[in-house]
Amino acid sequence: MVNRLIHIFLIFFLLNCSSNNEQTSEPEDHLQYFGFAITDCGTNYTNLVDDFVNLIDMCPEDFSSLESRVNSNTVGNNKVIIHLQGLFIDNIPDNTSPSGFRYELLDNYETQFNLWKDNNTFLTADKVAAFDFADEPGWNQMNMQDLAIAAVLIKSAFPDIPIMVIEASDGINDLTITNDIDWVGFDRYGTLDPKNDSEFLSRLELIKSKRTNINQKLVLIMESQWLDLYTQAGFDESVLIPMANSYSDLAQSEDDVIALISYLLPSGFDAPDQKGFLDLEPTTKSAIEAIGREISN
Repeated sequence: MVNRLIHIFLIFFLLNCSSNNEQTSEPEDHLQYFGFAITDCGTNYTNLVDDFVNLIDMCPEDFSSLESRVNSNTVGNNKVIIHLQGLFIDNIPDNTSPSGFRYELLDNYETQFNLWKDNNTFLTADKVAAFDFADEPGWNQMNMQDLAIAAVLIKSAFPDIPIMVIEASDGINDLTITNDIDWVGFDRYGTLDPKNDSEFLSRLELIKSKRTNINQKLVLIMESQWLDLYTQAGFDESVLIPMANSYSDLAQSEDDVIALISYLLPSGFDAPDQKGFLDLEPTTKSAIEAIGREISN
């Protein structure tokens, strides 16, 4: 979700900070999930957030069965999101792409996926909230026919489990959503007050227009990271509190939003100076925890 930190910083710097600190209202039934990106991807942090999330972000590391990991992550009312990008996508350096990379299907994507599928036939919608297989495909110049091909393959193997695609805000125009894709969303980091930000709301309307059926749900991606660039621009980490409340209010007001996912949990995942949620100031963490509890419990 973050290959564009300098660009994001410029957006962040130009936006006006909202003074809105109102508390979020009771969540509507449509908003079912809250969780963090990178919860179980290399290191499993589930036990650090389990009391205020119900969505665990997972990344398979090989073709073996995930049964033990999934079972440990789905205690209580938790479900998992499973990233399958490594089974499908080749990241090719490309200086003509806005991300610096171009996504292409691996030559052996079908063989790899089928091997993984055969080792994970236990997966059901009772445990898996969604599969994710191509992060920001439009921004990474993926052929939309390839995106559809991969979605068909996943859906044919696990017809009852939703498929999710998250796009970069500047890549939505290049995105094509087919009927096999069930959840769609976009990230636009540095948006301090999304529920009142005209540019953010216009991107939200744009991605809504990409949907092809009335059953496709929306996912909002909010920010729980902090970078030295933000501090150098004169911002204080406390701006994440009204930002989080604004995302929560927007998610509750939009009837088709099914999940609010915060980027991200651990520090240093994208850059050495990146602070994830786990290392934020206590007051900031408490505000985000409160939102998670309200949604997930």
